[in-house]
Order: sequence, then C-alpha cells, then structure tokens
Amino acid sequence: MGLSEQNIVSKRVIYLLFILLITDLSYSFVQHLKMPLDGDMAECILPSKELQKIFEDPLGLTVISKNAVYPNPNRFFGQWTYSKYFKHLPSTLQNFVSPIESIYLSCAIAKIIIQIGLLILLAFYITGTRKIFNRSFILSVIIIVPLFQTNGYRSYMGIIDPSITYTFFYALPCTLLLLFYLPFFNATFHQTNFISNKLGLILLFVFTVFLTLNGPLTPGIVLVISLLYFFYQIKSNYHQFVGSSFIFKIIQSLKIIPKAHFSISILSLYSLYIGSHNYNSIYESDNISIYERYIRLPMGLYYLLTQKIGFPILLIMIGINAYLINRKLNNEEGIKILNLLKWIGIFSLLYILLLPLGGYRNCRPNIIRYDTIMPITIALILIYGMSTYFLIKNFNPYFLKRYLPVIIVFSIIFTFADKPEFSKNDCEKKALEAISLSKDNTVLLEYDCSIMAWGKIEDPAKSELNAQLLEYWGITKKKKLYYQK
Repeated sequence: MGLSEQNIVSKRVIYLLFILLITDLSYSFVQHLKMPLDGDMAECILPSKELQKIFEDPLGLTVISKNAVYPNPNRFFGQWTYSKYFKHLPSTLQNFVSPIESIYLSCAIAKIIIQIGLLILLAFYITGTRKIFNRSFILSVIIIVPLFQTNGYRSYMGIIDPSITYTFFYALPCTLLLLFYLPFFNATFHQTNFISNKLGLILLFVFTVFLTLNGPLTPGIVLVISLLYFFYQIKSNYHQFVGSSFIFKIIQSLKIIPKAHFSISILSLYSLYIGSHNYNSIYESDNISIYERYIRLPMGLYYLLTQKIGFPILLIMIGINAYLINRKLNNEEGIKILNLLKWIGIFSLLYILLLPLGGYRNCRPNIIRYDTIMPITIALILIYGMSTYFLIKNFNPYFLKRYLPVIIVFSIIFTFADKPEFSKNDCEKKALEAISLSKDNTVLLEYDCSIMAWGKIEDPAKSELNAQLLEYWGITKKKKLYYQK
C-alpha cells in the first residue's frame, strides 16, 4: 500500500531536507561567484559592430526582404536580455561592492536564478503541483538538486555553464521552454485544464515570439517536441473517430491540439530559416562536410559516456527505476512514467541525429558536447526525478527501506563529485585591478591567465572591446588596452 502525500516524509525530515537544499544552493552560488569571465561578453554586451545588426533588425525581416546575412539573425531576444542585464545590474550593485566585484556578483546572481528556476519548474513537472513549500515539492527538488554540477561532471552533463554567455544562450532558453511547455505537460500528463483565459493565451503567443528568437537550441528543440507531440495526440485521439476516413481522423485529432503549439512550431521554422543566414567571421573557417559531422557523432557520445561516471550512473538509475515500476508498481501513473521515458528516448535519438545539421565549431570537434545535448540532460533529470519521486511515494515501508539507501548513495556520489574550486578567478581579478590602477593607456600584464577572453591576449588591439566595456562598467576611468606576454 502506497504512502499518502502527508506521510512521504515527516516534518522533522522535511525541515532537514530544506536546510540541505539551502546549503546546496548557497554552495552553488559561491561556486558561480568564483568563475572567470568569458571571451564573448564584450562582443555581446556592447555589442560589437558585427552583432549590432541584430539590434537593428530584431525579427530578422531583412533576411526575408533583402536576403541579408549577418551573425545570429534569429537570436535578438537572447542578445537583448543579455546586454540589458549587464548594462544595468552591475551599476546597481556598485552601490554595495566594488566595480570589479559587481561583475562577478552579477554573473553569480544570474546563474543561481536560472538554476533555481530550473529546479522549481522541474519540480512542477514531477509533482503536478504549484505549491512550492509543500512536502512533495521539496522532496522532488532534493531528489534532483545534486545533478546540477558546477564543477565535477559539468564538462559532460553540465547545465549552468562556467561561461555566463553560454548560460544566457543555453540554460536560460531551456528554462523558458520548460515554462512554456508546463501547461501542455500538465494537461497531458496530470490531466489539468489547459489555459482557457484569453489574456493567458495572448501572453502565451507573445512568449512564443520571445522564445523562438532567443537562443541557438530553441527552434530545434521545439520542432522535435512538436513532431512528437503531434504524433502523441493523433495516437491518443485517433480511436475516438471510429468509422471515419483516415484523413478525417487525422484532422480531428489535430484540432484537439492547442493552437499555441502550432504557433511556436511555425515561428520555430521561421527562426531556423533566418538562422540559416548566420555569418560570423570568427567561425568562417570552422567548416567540415555534413557527412564528416555525422561520422564524428559516435565519438562525441563515447566521450560523454566514458570519461566520467556521471551520465552512466544516471542512466543506470533510470533503468533501475523503470524496472521497479514495471515489476512492482505498474499502475496507471506508473505506465504514464514508462511511456514518458519512451518518448524521451525517441526525442533524444531524433535530437542527436539533427545536431550535425546545426553547423560545426572547432570548440566542439565531435558535435556532441554537454551544451549541445543540454535538452537531453534536462529530460533525463526530469524522468529520474519523476520516477524516483513516484517510487518513494508508492513503495510500502519494506521496499522503501531498501530503496532509499540506493538513492542516498547516488546523491552523495554527485554531491562529492562537485568539488569546491574557489580560486578560479583570483588571477583574473588581480589582472583587472592592475588595469584599473595603471596610469598607462596600454597595460602590459604579467598574469598567466585569461582576462575576459578564451585565451591570452597578446595583441593590445584585440582588447579593444574589453577595454570599452571595462570603461562602461567604471572599472577604468578611461579606455585602457591591455596585453600579455
């Protein structure tokens, strides 16, 4: 006999879990605070002349009207959000901390907000409730929070990137997509009513525009989900129209799908089209044939699954959960979870097969990397959390005593893997202080680390944008170029 929601955990235990959750998030915040700045910040925040075209043509209409080609034509809202955030928050924080500290603090605040947002949304999906402070919600968050790695297994299954730019263009859009799909998921999985309020539907449509012109992953994710969602709805509703023609059944099944899903699919197709007109001089030479990209896919998968144990043990735990549900708790809710796992498997396969069509970068030689497969990672965390929560809620005390130690050991492995590395930006901070205090217009730095760059800056001219941004932030009183030996 399963446990009731009130008896999943006692009040004393839930208080302890809440303390552990706050401790984990505080630890993550400090880790984020100690990360160095990345080499794309100045280009995106100011922005550079190359990226200025995005702000002049937010919807990419010149791609349609003039066949224009320029960097990232389908990412206006991502660029706009990123630029506005870092043009305003640091100056506010400088009322409390130094200009240099305000930049690192701004990065950490953005990362922890996105991380908390992801945890909350995933808990909504897992429990079907929107009550943040009830026991079920806290338990579901505790189950998945160790899987968010800042160090540890981050290079293989990371979500919050060390680079703040990548966090804004990968983790944030994934968070917003989870928010968009929540009412669809609740209506399908938890049998709640879809949005019927006209204002809510209008806001949902506006949200689709923001989403589809936001980041590099969004259009592809949406189109794969849309395809699977359409098949699911047809499969689920096809039997309702017995005796009708095949075409009639398909049309009637499609009519049941909320119109908002069609709008985001159409806008995603538009986003992919204008995104095909992307040009960036930095990556001009980064090009190999599509055939070679597909040849490299297996090596990318092999690298992800064999270098660290993070992904393998997550997949093993999902397999164990699926086996236990199938053997011991194969009820209506259990069957739904197993079916969801199948759909996630299909989504993962289709998504991976489409990845090579999204272009090639030397920084991702095997196409598959932790950032490009982030949607799959999030989906796996979701199904792990949902299946684990379901088993804890429904197992009788006898099986629960044997199951919980396995989950605790699994969580401990991830917790201890995410080791503290609190000196990652010490060198960069000292370099920024040296630039700030120097009286020279061009500063030679002796520091052996990257300084707002992806590597050392040996030519002062290449620090031009960084120098402009440092002056904008008030770290320097005038523009100062810098370089390293």
